[in-house]
Amino acid sequence: MKRHLNDGRMPVAYRRYRFPSLYGEPQQPEVTPEEEQAEYRQSLEQGYRDGLEQGQAAGLEQGRSEGLKLGMEQGIEQGREQSLVQLRELQQSLADELRQWQSSADQQWQQLSLSALHRQREQLCELVEQVARRVIRAELTLNPGQVLAIVEEALAGIDARTQELQLFVNPDDRARLKEIGITECQGWALHEDAALAPGDCRIETETLTLEALTEERLQKGMARVVHSLDAADEPA
Repeated sequence: MKRHLNDGRMPVAYRRYRFPSLYGEPQQPEVTPEEEQAEYRQSLEQGYRDGLEQGQAAGLEQGRSEGLKLGMEQGIEQGREQSLVQLRELQQSLADELRQWQSSADQQWQQLSLSALHRQREQLCELVEQVARRVIRAELTLNPGQVLAIVEEALAGIDARTQELQLFVNPDDRARLKEIGITECQGWALHEDAALAPGDCRIETETLTLEALTEERLQKGMARVVHSLDAADEPA
């Protein structure tokens, strides 16, 4: 119900007037002020509820959007951190494998180097031994007096008081010595023994047998060569 002011500035009440229908329709019953007030309050309450519902819906939608955005951002950040962790683990694993491979490669290279060095040393020793044998053979052939020098060296280890003694040499050596007029050494006759190699000699007495073998002398010389090569490989 609305109120207006009259000239005396006092509020005046009025009621809504409804015009009769022009088409003979039944006239609606006149609405009382109480009904208007109830209708007005109902409209306000409905408007409040509608606004509240709309506000809640808008708030839920905004909250959902913000939550979704926040969740996506958190998910992206979490995924990025997990990717970084996995990348660091992969890098560490690759670095470890690379170090292991390098260590293994170094060990294999060292083994190969040592093996090659040993093989070269063996080949060098074999070459030295072959050359030494040829030199000895050539020296004994061209200079038979070398055999006599070997026999004299062996006799130096015999007691000078020895009364009985026999000297044995290789048949070829004896023949070459005989060609140059040598058939004895220090008064002892030279005898042949086919079991002796060129350059060998054997001395027999009543109490001992002494042999001077070319092979033994050669092997002692080769041992000194190997020792020299080993010393050259040692770190300074």
